[in-house]
Amino acid sequence: MNLQCDQAVGTRFKSRSQQSRVISESWYGETLYCFACDSDEVKKLPNNTRHADFVCPKCGHLYELKTVQKRPKTTLPDGSFSQMIEGIQQGKAPSLCLLERSADWHVRALNAFHSSFLLPHVIEKRPPLSELAKRKGAVLCNIRMDRITADAEVGIIRQSSPLPVPEVRRRFQRFLPLNQKSPEARGWTVLTLATTRSLGTTAFELADLYALEGQFAAVYPENRHIRDKIRQQLQVLRDMGVLEFLGQGSYRFLD
Repeated sequence: MNLQCDQAVGTRFKSRSQQSRVISESWYGETLYCFACDSDEVKKLPNNTRHADFVCPKCGHLYELKTVQKRPKTTLPDGSFSQMIEGIQQGKAPSLCLLERSADWHVRALNAFHSSFLLPHVIEKRPPLSELAKRKGAVLCNIRMDRITADAEVGIIRQSSPLPVPEVRRRFQRFLPLNQKSPEARGWTVLTLATTRSLGTTAFELADLYALEGQFAAVYPENRHIRDKIRQQLQVLRDMGVLEFLGQGSYRFLD
């Protein structure tokens, strides 16, 4: 895999943001594959396509590419707030691909944040753009990176070394069933996964999660069957190959 981006493709643009977009998208389109299926290519979508930059020609999975020199800890600026929320509600949110590069455009890292983890609470509305802005009045958004659970992140390139394609696809594809669920149903699964990870152990007991029932109730105050939902979501995570059920209320993470 070639990890050096071709800066020459951006020379026809004066704007640095346009140069960055063209250079990174050119590299991505020529180099990357689909994580959601066995397609060896992804196709560039027309500029200003809602929600996404690339699509898999085989399975239709969407990808949005963001390029940075330093990975943000909390917020990542994005496009239209209403369009992103609409995409999430309709099950058309893209997987976010964060490309980290050096000053001379060498790719240091590429991580994909699975689309099933992009939920409404991750999308932060920004104030409308000022009257002096080119898109005055537009309401854009931030992606709150600090609200995305670690399981959403799948490494593609780490420390300038591509990771094995089969392993990338295995880690990415296990969460694809969540894309068929409503945002609320996905929210329950993501909350259960994040809460379980917060226990800090590979193996745990159902009683450990029952002890954290208040955390679930804080997010879903109107639900009167929290423990039933916890058991249900543990089964969902088991079926996706994230957990193994050991019997007698005992579970363990598979990785």
